Amino acid sequence: MKGAVTIPKQLTHGAELVVVRRDEYERLQRHVAEVQDALAKIRRGEQGYRAGKTRVIRSLSELR
Repeated sequence: MKGAVTIPKQLTHGAELVVVRRDEYERLQRHVAEVQDALAKIRRGEQGYRAGKTRVIRSLSELR
C-alpha cells in the first residue's frame, strides 16, 4: 500500500498498527464487501447444486 505508515510494537505495547489514508481504507472496505457478497452467492449456488435445484444446459440458447 502506497503511503502506509507502520507504528512499531514498542509504541503500542505489542500490537503492530498500520495507518492508511481514508480513501484507501474505504476502497479496501468496498473490496472486502464485494468479496464477501461473491462468496455468499457461491455458497448458495453450491447448496442449490447439492440439493438438485439446478439445471444442466448445453448451450446459452437453452436459457430462453
